[in-house]
Amino acid sequence: MSPSFRGNRTEDPLDARSTPRVGADFSVEIFSSEFAGSLPGRTRDLSIGGTCIATASPFNVKSVNRIAISLPGQEALVLQVSGCWQREESSAELMLTGLSFDYMTESDLDAIWNFVLDSGKYLARFLSEHSEIHELGLEDAVGLSQMTRYRDIPARHTLYRQGTSKPGEDSIYMLLEGSVILQVRARDAVDVEIARLEPGQFFGGFPVLADVPHVDTAETATDVRLLEIDRHAFEYIRIAKPWLGYRLGSAMLRISAQRLSTLFERVRDRL
Repeated sequence: MSPSFRGNRTEDPLDARSTPRVGADFSVEIFSSEFAGSLPGRTRDLSIGGTCIATASPFNVKSVNRIAISLPGQEALVLQVSGCWQREESSAELMLTGLSFDYMTESDLDAIWNFVLDSGKYLARFLSEHSEIHELGLEDAVGLSQMTRYRDIPARHTLYRQGTSKPGEDSIYMLLEGSVILQVRARDAVDVEIARLEPGQFFGGFPVLADVPHVDTAETATDVRLLEIDRHAFEYIRIAKPWLGYRLGSAMLRISAQRLSTLFERVRDRL
């Protein structure tokens, strides 16, 4: 695998993914050589190596030189950064941008490390004790929590449709807040609800796990917050932590099979 260039550093993509990261939602100000003042945004994830931020509009990712990020209980951290990538998140009409940290003081590094570790422990405990994949155990839950990103979606939005596998709509999701409806299309073109999900439940991911289209349609019933494991994160897990990738895939297939079994029983009872 050839190295990729990030900012002023040459870094292997697997090394970049190996840096622990957690879902994070904080206000951030973005500073660029191409505009006066700052552009507001929100973080989606945070690691000691960089962050993913969401903004309402695109900007020249290579022009970004620093950000000010507000962590809870302390003054804003002003960090030198380099832009890495940018893509549209159509589900929320936002732009996502990846930034790498070029330089941090020891106190800044300590603050981010403490946040990542504390948040990782919280998410790992939630995954281990209150989610559908509690069988993973605490150690695997810790590893999984460090591969996640927050995603906020408004009510009555379709996350993905049955029979599709579009990039950006193929992630594995866990519901943190709100409610999601899963549906399948019947022969007479009627959408049949097969599940109404609550926090702690997983869904999606078939295009990533098995390279097949989604077997259902997912629509938000309310405003929701999701914990997302996207294709790139899962590919890293599969290469660097194959046992975790296998167990996560097995758990997701079990969950989907149970839901489809419930649907088949409902259909059988109507015959």
